[in-house]
Amino acid sequence: MYATPEYYTNEYGGTLISQEELNKALKSAEYDIDHLCFGRIKGKGFDNLSPYQQELISRATCLQADYLKQYGAYINNPLKSYTAGSTRVEMANVTCGGVSTTQEIINLLEDTGLRCRVL
Repeated sequence: MYATPEYYTNEYGGTLISQEELNKALKSAEYDIDHLCFGRIKGKGFDNLSPYQQELISRATCLQADYLKQYGAYINNPLKSYTAGSTRVEMANVTCGGVSTTQEIINLLEDTGLRCRVL
């Protein structure tokens, strides 16, 4: 796993996902993170990456798990924004290869060097 429940709770400081849901949520996020890195994490082996890369990937996995927990119901919704009177609500997510995420997560993964398209 890119992020364990212990990492999520103790290092990342996550509180959004219950302990009962945590393994499943982290595994779902792991698939997204690996997809965003073009399968390179699994290809190289997580344990073969530098400690810096591992830390960025673990943090990105926790952030993605929280993002999916918090906005999962809205991510695949065909309605991306709406206006009611003078109030406008718009989803500010990033979609890469069919995976909805945040710019913060993309930035973390780019810092690993595993999102470079020329590798």
